Amino acid sequence: MACAEPLIRAGYTHSTYLVMLHAGPVPAGGAAEEVDLDAIRIPLTRRWRDLLPDVDDEVLRHLVDRREARRRGADIVHFLGARTEEGEVASWAYLYLDPATGIAHIEDLITSEAHLRRGYADAVLTTALRLAADKDCDTRFLTADAADWPRHWYERRGFSVISRSHCFERG
Repeated sequence: MACAEPLIRAGYTHSTYLVMLHAGPVPAGGAAEEVDLDAIRIPLTRRWRDLLPDVDDEVLRHLVDRREARRRGADIVHFLGARTEEGEVASWAYLYLDPATGIAHIEDLITSEAHLRRGYADAVLTTALRLAADKDCDTRFLTADAADWPRHWYERRGFSVISRSHCFERG
């Protein structure tokens, strides 16, 4: 990519994201459920606080509240969450469905730090894939950071890289 080096020299950071298509078998079931924004408000706020420790509470509130705008991202949008035995949402994602074109997009699959490696993300991903297949969405995709470990986790669940996108941000 010809523009990368000049942008990096100008002070931008470069990230590569992978577009990953699910071509594996669609798993049965799924233990996640539809949740509303209030159900993920506390764990999502904690996640933003970890990522942006220097911002004030008002900024965090806006970052969380703007998630509601995702409902306008497609005709059918599901906020999916997997709960702990105590009822806390441990992992969540957004599923955008367009049955008319057969396309499903899974976005922001996140697990709270306190609940990693306990199968909650698997429950959310399985539910998303099952819902997409049930709505005849045979093109199921997500994006993953090329430099981060989840891409390998997605590959083990039937996703493969079909494209890349590049992001340049100035800090």
